Amino acid sequence: MPIEDYCEKPAASVLGNTTVRAAAQRMKSEGLGCLIVVADGRPTGIVTDRDLVLKTLCSRLDPGAVRVDEIASHPLFTIEQESSVEEAVRLIRHHAVRRLPVVDEKGSLVGIIAADDLLSLAADELNGLSAAVRAQRPCGDPGGRQIQ
Repeated sequence: MPIEDYCEKPAASVLGNTTVRAAAQRMKSEGLGCLIVVADGRPTGIVTDRDLVLKTLCSRLDPGAVRVDEIASHPLFTIEQESSVEEAVRLIRHHAVRRLPVVDEKGSLVGIIAADDLLSLAADELNGLSAAVRAQRPCGDPGGRQIQ
């Protein structure tokens, strides 16, 4: 199945000229860990709660004056909505990122998939497989061996 079926839609986004303070307030009020920075509907960067702390507060920058595009992580790695879950895992591992914005064929933001989402998906698949194996075992035999 394509990654579009598993991503969070819509992804929370913000314009690059938004102040860090406004972005932080939004992240707090909506319980978000990141915002995708967009221009003309296309993702250009990502700003995380970690970025807010390390790139703004620890650097003693004024959150009311600094814009999110100044602290957003670049380059931004994205995945096309028709790509596979396996491709998402490969990209996350290869680029050592926790989140991938999902884009359509025109590069417009569709959603976001996180490493946590993929771990939950894998756990659900393994639980389903485990249940299927348990269902095939004879009654009273936890190892699946025939009782003699």
